[in-house]
Amino acid sequence: MIPKKNFFLPIFFFIVFTTYNFNEKKQNFSIFFPIKEIIIKNSLTVNLVKLKSDLEFLKNTSLFFLKKAKIAEVSDKYNFISSIQLQKKYPNTLKILISEKVPVATEIEDKKKYYLTKEGKRIDYVELKIFENLPEIFGNHKNFNVFFKDLEINDFKIKNVKAFYFFKTGRWDIVLKDERTIKLPETNYVNILMTINSILNNSSFLKYKIFDYRIKNQLILQ
Repeated sequence: MIPKKNFFLPIFFFIVFTTYNFNEKKQNFSIFFPIKEIIIKNSLTVNLVKLKSDLEFLKNTSLFFLKKAKIAEVSDKYNFISSIQLQKKYPNTLKILISEKVPVATEIEDKKKYYLTKEGKRIDYVELKIFENLPEIFGNHKNFNVFFKDLEINDFKIKNVKAFYFFKTGRWDIVLKDERTIKLPETNYVNILMTINSILNNSSFLKYKIFDYRIKNQLILQ
């Protein structure tokens, strides 16, 4: 005779771990920790209404057997999402923590506008108020990630920048929002970045609009 506990154990697991499909609702339903609530956190740019709609297929599926691959497929469709973290709150809640890409500038190529991250990654442009004052890049954006890192390291005030211009010779101009322009040399511009803040803030230099460092060891003011 088969022991009763061995007989009932497979039945128990079959019932608990099985996902049911109710045709009238046209959705999967699990009796094992079914997802009833989806909470999305840390989003500034992503359309949460649309994202929640795209994740609606998770409702009533098992929180224990989470469909991570399908969630990743959905998140990959959103340009601003860098990564997501999933937190299960038993018995019925799924929390999704979003890490977003952060634009630091905009650029236009072939009449199409993009956001650009400090890593040099492009994001399709959508009008967002929080990014309406970003500086614009003119020239080859492939060099921007290295240049931006140098600016950050030397505490250059990016918020004061109106535009960046890259020239084929391999150098940058920085145009500030107060219309002052900094002309950097092709090489060894880091030493200039280390001192430029103090010069820009010095009242003796406020009348000048052009700070030309292109000639080695010289600063030409105009």
